Amino acid sequence: MSRSLINHYYQCFNERRFTDAAAMFTDDAEVELLPGKPGRGGSGYLRFAANWTTAFPDGTFAVERIDQRSASVCEVYLVASGVHHGELDLGTYRFRPSGANAVLHLRELLDVREGKIVASVMTLDLNDVVSQLTCIDYDELAGRVDRICRLREAFVQASGDEQRRREVAQRLGIELDAARRAVRPHFYR
Repeated sequence: MSRSLINHYYQCFNERRFTDAAAMFTDDAEVELLPGKPGRGGSGYLRFAANWTTAFPDGTFAVERIDQRSASVCEVYLVASGVHHGELDLGTYRFRPSGANAVLHLRELLDVREGKIVASVMTLDLNDVVSQLTCIDYDELAGRVDRICRLREAFVQASGDEQRRREVAQRLGIELDAARRAVRPHFYR
């Protein structure tokens, strides 16, 4: 497998020559560069490039290393960097613009045959993405935590009154869910 072809592939992305990179795929290539959003051929790649550059207009990929897995398959370890200015749509998860200077570690499996990419699968560490791109509403969270503390006191004072404890527990559940949404908004669209 040609390392120069692989490096050229990422160079095309970094230089925003997406149609040149898309031409490196066979028409029927299996392309899964975004979780849960498979595509085919160059059009699948172009969809990925549009999504990624919407989220990271200045985003680039740097190759850390390339490991040969078979005669045609290699695993490419990448560092993606850029400022998070647009929504990153990862299917189940969507990350609103955070303004974060992100440095994400990705892996892409590339199957290259006769100078063309026939399959590509990219994986990322979702915990890494969450820790860098989540916008936490700290004011909302502080208010929820305050209400949770007051409800804790009400819960303790209701000892022996099953009906009152159940009412407080219901309100506590609502506040806990709301606090979780403030901390992890990417789970709620």
